[in-house]
Amino acid sequence: MTGGGQVDPYGELDVSRDASSEEIRRAYRQVARRHHPDVSQDPGGAERFAAAARAYEILSDPAARARYDNRLHRPVPIRRSSRPRPAVGLRAVLELTDREAAHLARFPLTLTDAHGGRIVIPAGTGDGDQLMLRDRGELIVLRVRVHERLDSP
Repeated sequence: MTGGGQVDPYGELDVSRDASSEEIRRAYRQVARRHHPDVSQDPGGAERFAAAARAYEILSDPAARARYDNRLHRPVPIRRSSRPRPAVGLRAVLELTDREAAHLARFPLTLTDAHGGRIVIPAGTGDGDQLMLRDRGELIVLRVRVHERLDSP
């Protein structure tokens, strides 16, 4: 997921960030065939089909894909604890909306900092989970916090 609760189109189609146009088209067709409302018996199939269509719309348009990719390179805000620095390292909170958490239940989330460093939050991570990370030899404890979006209907 990206900021604003937007679903990651690469995750929706299960393609890498450097996937070719042909790979994206093939992946979309596979997902569309499997989850099309006329074919799928899965209650969430129509929603999955619509999400794949939105993802394909972004990734199949070079300008839209570039805009999406450029947003990924912005620093991800992580609120640091105001407590004194513990001996184990830094502690931070990763705040997710309920929609982002639902996405993370099925797909990993990749965060990129201002220096190009990447953190991959594994699929299945949920509220209250803690991740232990190492950055330049320093231990960081990242706690996941899920909250409902205030602007959701």
